[in-house]
Amino acid sequence: MQPDASVSPAERRAQADLVEAKPHRWALSLPARLYRRALRRWDVDKHIKAFCRPLTIEGQENLEGVEGPLLIIANHTSHFDTVIVLHALPRKLWGRTAIVAAADRMYRERVKGMLHSLRYNAFPITRGGGREALAYSQWLLHHQWSLLIFPEGKRSRTGELLPFHGGPAILALGQHVPVLPMYIQGASNILPAGEQHSRPAAVHVSIGAPFAFPDGTTIPEAKQRMADEVRALIPPSA
Repeated sequence: MQPDASVSPAERRAQADLVEAKPHRWALSLPARLYRRALRRWDVDKHIKAFCRPLTIEGQENLEGVEGPLLIIANHTSHFDTVIVLHALPRKLWGRTAIVAAADRMYRERVKGMLHSLRYNAFPITRGGGREALAYSQWLLHHQWSLLIFPEGKRSRTGELLPFHGGPAILALGQHVPVLPMYIQGASNILPAGEQHSRPAAVHVSIGAPFAFPDGTTIPEAKQRMADEVRALIPPSA
């Protein structure tokens, strides 16, 4: 089959990189973890100080004594959400957390994808990839890594909570890990969907209590419970 003449060589290379996007397992190595620990103040805390003005966090008592592995879920309105969640986590938990990232968004370019993995311990997952796309996530949870995942699957452009996908429910049920819900308000004002430049804005984070699913819970029931737990954290003024 002849290649599509309407697609440039650069676009074909980008498409090939996307198809071949695989988790960078070296991001779990000791050197990579030490890098993130040493540069947290620049890759995470500096961004929070510069753009989350002010930042308020409610429910930090729910993190006391919490250990992984667990599934961290939050609403999603901005690419800044990841940094905000990482900043809110205790250092010990943050150091053992991996980030689920959309392959078609964060791993379009090979080098940028590698940097994303190094700086935040992110890894690509193909949207709509089914159970096969969850394999690495399952492996991480099994090996005592926590996961940060945005169950809506994409950023909400209105701020309204979008329907949750089933993947997070499958992970929580299949790996028998507790779920830590969060709600982020104001991140969309820092870096709205479709814009390239960040600006300071007030951010409020609500952290819920971790919860687990009883035996016999179905995927639709787990998905609904997750959405309800996140929705319950929405401030009355939102």
